[in-house]
Amino acid sequence: MTAGFALTMAIGGLLVVIGNAIPGLNRIGGGVILAVLVPAILFGYGLMPDRTADAITDFYQLSQFGEFIVAALIVGSILGMNRSLLIKAGSRIIVPLIATITICFTLFGLIGLATGYGVDRMLFFVVGPVLGGGVAAGAIPISELIAQNAGGSSDEYLTQLVPAIVVANIICIAAAGTLAWLGRRNPNLFTRFNGYGSLAASGIEFKAPVVKKVAPADGVRASIIGLFTAGVLFTVSDAISTYTPSIHGYVYLILICSLAKIFLPLPDFLVEGADLWYRLVAAALIPAVLAAVSIVAIDFREVLSLLGDPVYMISTVAVVIVALLAAGFVGWLVKLNFIESSISAGLGLADFGSSGDLAVLGAADRLELLPFLSISSRIGGGLVVLSLSLLGPLVF
Repeated sequence: MTAGFALTMAIGGLLVVIGNAIPGLNRIGGGVILAVLVPAILFGYGLMPDRTADAITDFYQLSQFGEFIVAALIVGSILGMNRSLLIKAGSRIIVPLIATITICFTLFGLIGLATGYGVDRMLFFVVGPVLGGGVAAGAIPISELIAQNAGGSSDEYLTQLVPAIVVANIICIAAAGTLAWLGRRNPNLFTRFNGYGSLAASGIEFKAPVVKKVAPADGVRASIIGLFTAGVLFTVSDAISTYTPSIHGYVYLILICSLAKIFLPLPDFLVEGADLWYRLVAAALIPAVLAAVSIVAIDFREVLSLLGDPVYMISTVAVVIVALLAAGFVGWLVKLNFIESSISAGLGLADFGSSGDLAVLGAADRLELLPFLSISSRIGGGLVVLSLSLLGPLVF
């Protein structure tokens, strides 16, 4: 474990720093892209020492590092959110968010059925990873759902999910810039087309809570509480899932955390602990798990073959466009501004997650929408995994 943590954090962290420092590449999530692809390239073409690759492989597989990360992200992202923000801002964005997921699943499921591409392949290998919230919180649990329903190893399927995620994030950023340009060029294209950064026509805004500075001793205590909470809730969820083999433990984890956050008066120390643990894992260990996944589960030659598959690539781009339009028009119907709803509930759902949110908002020049994109990435991604878990036994 010591060598595994050191190697993956060093490789992943260095690649994220390099990718985020390269002009142009840093505007399309370059750090995440490099961390996902470069180790796979080095390993696939024999440019990485065998002992290094073996150490990382053993660490990832024997310790179930992926589950460790996903549990921290789900628990921390939901419990750590400000409850008032979740309820007030979530009530504004939940309608276009759910509508976008429903429209994309229905439309592309029918397209997969009509074209012979397959409902299972279209939903689980294209729509799911695009809308799932990135690699760590989206692709990893989705690959496990596929393995659970179709057989085989989840590592075998992860390679097939990564290209859709990377391409979708780039399309999201380009689409955000295009929407911002349209908003400047034709601000009054139709009623409530451009809200100039305000989601609702009434001008109501929600700002993310200010992150408090934490003393080192308090930070250690809070992180321990967050780690313990994530571990307990994951264990309970995994135990429940043994009685319903068709439903993955992550689904119960999402449901437990969501219900607890909305309906229970959670103590501040638990919320702060979950949030701090989430931020620690996001900052230090997501690059590590990306590097590990790249070596263990991604075949770069297969990635290249998928990038050359026109149906796969066209479908990926189409999912982003449909999500953007669905979120925009449904949001417009419930009195939200079209551009802001498209970005918040559409592109916020289809990008990389936290890093993708910032890249999209930077391209759109609407950083004030960050709380809404956070809800789309966290809650929306969870809804996508939940939906796929329910659909798995039906389509495979």
